[in-house]
Amino acid sequence: MNPFSVGPDGSVLARFGELETELICDLAGQVGDLLGDSVATADDHLLAIVGIGGSERLPTDPAVARLLPDAYADDADSSAEFRRLTEHSLAERKVANARQVITSLLMAHGAGFELDAEAQQAWLRTITDIRLVLAARLGIETDDDLGRSDSDEARWMRDVYDWLAAVQTALLEAMEA
Repeated sequence: MNPFSVGPDGSVLARFGELETELICDLAGQVGDLLGDSVATADDHLLAIVGIGGSERLPTDPAVARLLPDAYADDADSSAEFRRLTEHSLAERKVANARQVITSLLMAHGAGFELDAEAQQAWLRTITDIRLVLAARLGIETDDDLGRSDSDEARWMRDVYDWLAAVQTALLEAMEA
């Protein structure tokens, strides 16, 4: 089933079943939880005023490092400075996008709902973030990687990773129609 369609007026419509809703809400919530430490550091006065004050180090969790990557692969000092200036606001936007996806699904109660332009972007970004986390957990580094499949959990994560790719493609196709 294609979860996205185009309405008669050209709007993008979405409809997810109960299990799909639970899965997406859970995974989007996990993205928010992973980024919680990056968002919850508002004790710094500069951070509270202008949103500057993130960490200068790449996160140790590979999934969080995928969500908040280094800006400059060959320049640790520039990456640290860029991270300090942008990490908090980037994490906040990612958490806000995830919350928007969760809210839209829960408010729909299984019925169809319309995605305006802002919601469409939030959905695309959140699906990307979920897939980045899954890829990190599976050890997927390139498009050609299959990731690990050494357990039922890994195979399940890979199935979800692939399903979310199809969901994202369906949303992009509905947006382009």
